[in-house]
Amino acid sequence: MDTPELSIRELEALFDQSPVAMVFTDVELRNRRANAAFRELTGLAEGALIGHRPSETAGHAVDTQLVERILADQVVKEGVPVVNMTLEGVQEGKRLVMAWTAYRVTENGRVLGTVGTLIDITESAEAATALRQANSRLDLLQRASSEIGTTLDVYRTTEELATLAVPGIADRVAVDLLDPVLLEEDAASADPAELRFRRFALLDAATAGTGNFAVDQPFVVPITCQPAGVFLRGELLVARSPAEMGQLDLPPAIVQPLLDRGVHTLITVPLTARGVTLGVATFSRSTTPNPYDEADVRLVCDLAARAAVHIDNARLYTREHDAAVTLQRSLLPRDIPRVPGLDIAYRYQPASQATEIGGDWFDVLPLAHGQVALVVGDVTGHGIRAAAIMGQLRTTTAALARLGRPSDQISAQLSRVIADHGEEAGATCLHAVYDPGSRQCRLTSAGHPPPVLRHPDGSTEVIDLPAGLMLGAGQGPYPSKEIQLPPGSILAMYTDGLIERPGEDIAAGLARLARALASGPAQSLDELCDSMLAGLAPHPRDDVALLLARTTPQAATRGVSEEH
Repeated sequence: MDTPELSIRELEALFDQSPVAMVFTDVELRNRRANAAFRELTGLAEGALIGHRPSETAGHAVDTQLVERILADQVVKEGVPVVNMTLEGVQEGKRLVMAWTAYRVTENGRVLGTVGTLIDITESAEAATALRQANSRLDLLQRASSEIGTTLDVYRTTEELATLAVPGIADRVAVDLLDPVLLEEDAASADPAELRFRRFALLDAATAGTGNFAVDQPFVVPITCQPAGVFLRGELLVARSPAEMGQLDLPPAIVQPLLDRGVHTLITVPLTARGVTLGVATFSRSTTPNPYDEADVRLVCDLAARAAVHIDNARLYTREHDAAVTLQRSLLPRDIPRVPGLDIAYRYQPASQATEIGGDWFDVLPLAHGQVALVVGDVTGHGIRAAAIMGQLRTTTAALARLGRPSDQISAQLSRVIADHGEEAGATCLHAVYDPGSRQCRLTSAGHPPPVLRHPDGSTEVIDLPAGLMLGAGQGPYPSKEIQLPPGSILAMYTDGLIERPGEDIAAGLARLARALASGPAQSLDELCDSMLAGLAPHPRDDVALLLARTTPQAATRGVSEEH
């Protein structure tokens, strides 16, 4: 039996009663028919639709120029349909997301127009957006654990916070730290009428500008301002519109640049660690349209809390670094005495990392009968404790050497000193006694890297010394070795920070040292010291002591005459 064809009335009923919003347009893109679902979705009456092109209707503020261009060039002209293209608009002040489908209608090869459908997908689009935002927030938190606090440097840590947050959660981030906290001032002595800040990091997505700002003159926020009181109580400040920002009790010099930048929403959160407010981080948006919501606030607070701990660690380690360097330098010799038979040059360079300041030392000690002792040592461990132990070892060495004790006995006594500090303490030491009359040099090592000798002809040699126990590991023995130092020889004594690199054999470091000693400017020992440090340890991970001694024929002659 033949299937009857649908009548025009039935087709019209199918079109009009479809729950899917449908509209028919002619080849000139004018609306000819729109069903009830379309009128309800668009909020337009039939009179506002029929006979009008999409760009002539009030609509939902979608990009009607784009719609018409696609209909004309793709659907009508080429016959290529549009399937589920996303269109965004506004309905009654709320975001509306629609899936648009359009296809060409023909009869006997003649193009009649197009049929378009709209499906409201706002809820699913918002759910997808929320899921993406949640995943993005989770990703930021996961990255924060590895990307914030990679160093013990306050500037670097604040910059890492800004770099992580832009553009993921903010278009602009500024990190300002409290001046009294950074300067270790007594909070009670601070001006009770103001808070003084220094800007440490700023990152703005609009200019791609990032930088650290060590402000010589800190900017001031009066205590009477609302944010100042909030900061002191460790609370955060949120403004979700320019109007709310304008209502903040902030000095114009602070809030006006943000408004000029187009910022429309911000979060200012105190950076608090161990009960101390270190400063504030301000996250703001300008090009990103959405204001901060509660999930954003929670994320920003979490990032700020993590960053604050690392900033405080960096601050405390920097303070310890400065104290250790001060103690270390105070315990090292201020002036090296002039001794017969030798020209002396030396350098001490603190480590570039706060935790690595330790107990490296050197000394030059005039002895009886024109002899001189050269000493270089290194206490294991780092910080103030290592520096204090170093001072004790240096004092003991100088006292015993001036009493005429031989180097093996001195090493044994130093080992007992180290042992008194417990099993975790240790040290190495290289002790050289040079006699300018005989040109003999007696070398004794207690687990220390070997010295390197530059001969008068420019060739170099790593001196092979008998192995001696590390100080604190036992009572010896500490055997010695005697070598001859002709006039013009340069003996290099140093600590391991000059030659060691992670994952590298010490032989490679010794080879580099020998090359640097051979190729450096021998006319000036000071220039040679600088050249070796620049080439071998420009940014040392451990502190470095370097002592260079060159034999001189004139002084050697005086040494012979004195002996006779």
